[in-house]
Amino acid sequence: MRLGTGEVVVELLILSRLLQFAAAIVIFGCGAFRLYGLAGDATTSANAFATFDAWFWRVAIVCATVVLFSALSLMLGVTANMAGSGAAALDPDTIGKVLFGTSFGRAWCWHLVFAFLALGVCIAPGAGWRMPAILVLTLLLLVSLGWVGHAVEGRGPGRYIHQINQMVHLLAAGLWLGGLLPLAWLLGRAWSPSGAAWIPVARDVVPRFSRVGYVAVALLAATGAFNTLLLVGTVHALVGTLYGRLLALKILLFLAMVSVALFNRFRLLPRLRRAPQPSATIAALTRSVLCEQGLGLAILAVVSVLGTLPPAIHTGDHRSDGANLVITHHPVDHERGEPTRHKNPDDEIAERGEIAG
Repeated sequence: MRLGTGEVVVELLILSRLLQFAAAIVIFGCGAFRLYGLAGDATTSANAFATFDAWFWRVAIVCATVVLFSALSLMLGVTANMAGSGAAALDPDTIGKVLFGTSFGRAWCWHLVFAFLALGVCIAPGAGWRMPAILVLTLLLLVSLGWVGHAVEGRGPGRYIHQINQMVHLLAAGLWLGGLLPLAWLLGRAWSPSGAAWIPVARDVVPRFSRVGYVAVALLAATGAFNTLLLVGTVHALVGTLYGRLLALKILLFLAMVSVALFNRFRLLPRLRRAPQPSATIAALTRSVLCEQGLGLAILAVVSVLGTLPPAIHTGDHRSDGANLVITHHPVDHERGEPTRHKNPDDEIAERGEIAG
C-alpha cells in the first residue's frame, strides 16, 4: 500500500506506534525510577513517597489508557494493511483472522491482555500490590513489543537471537528514556520556591539515576549496533536507502542524547553535590533533562516511521526515494476469505515491519 493510496493507514500506524512506544516506556520508566531511585533513599520521607506515588498513578492512568487505545488502533491499521483495504479494519471476521490466524495477531493478543491488565491495575483501589503489579505488566508490555516487527523476521536461531536483542533494547530504552520524566518531576520539585526538602532527595537520586543510565546506554548502544548489522548490513545501505538514512538520523539523535547526559554527569552533577544553594544548578539540570526528553521523543518518532519501511538489507540495489515509503500489504484471499500466507505460515507480512523498528 503506497503512500499515495494508503496515507491514512501509514499515518495511523506511525502515530499508533509513537504513542505505544512513548506511553509504555513512560510507565515502565517511572515505576523503575521509584524502585531504584527512591526506594533505597534514606532521605526520602514518607510524605515524599506519597507525593511521588500520587503523581505516578495519575501519569500511569493516562499512559495505560494511551497504551490500550494505541494498541487497538495499531491492530486495526495492521489489519487494513494485511487485507489491502481500509474497510477490512472494521470487519470483525477479518480482525479475527488476523488476531488468531497470524503470528503477529497471536503475539498482539498477549500485548492487548497486558494493556488491559495494566489499565485495570492503575484504576484499582489503592493497595500495596499495585506497584509491583504495574512494574511487571509494563515490563511485559515492553518485552511483547519485541515479539512483532522486524525483530521476528527470518528463521532458525537467528530469529530468536534478534527477538531477545530487541527485547533488551526496549527495556533499556524504558529505563533511560522513561526515567527522564520522573527525574524532571523531582528536579522541578527541588527547584520550586517551597522545594528545600526535595534538594537532599535530588542530591541522592540524581547520581543513582546516572548509574542506571550508564547501564541503559551501554545496552542501547550494543543492542542497537546488533540491530543495525542485521537490518542494514553495510555502510552503503546505511546511506543509500531511506531506511538507512532514517536509522542514521536515529543514531545521531542518540549520540546527541548521550552528549547531553555526559554534560549533566560531569559538569552539573558535581555542582549539585557541592553547592550549598544549588538552585541555579538544579535549574540548569532541569533544562538539560527536558532537552534529553525532546531528543528521546524525536528518536521514538523516527523509530515509528522505520517500522513502516522495509529494512535496508532487503532493498536490493540500496537506492530509494520518497516513493519507497511503502508498507507491503498482506492481501486477503477473497475466494477463501483468509489472509494469504507466505510459504512459512509464521512469516506473515506483519512480522516484516509494522510494529517494532
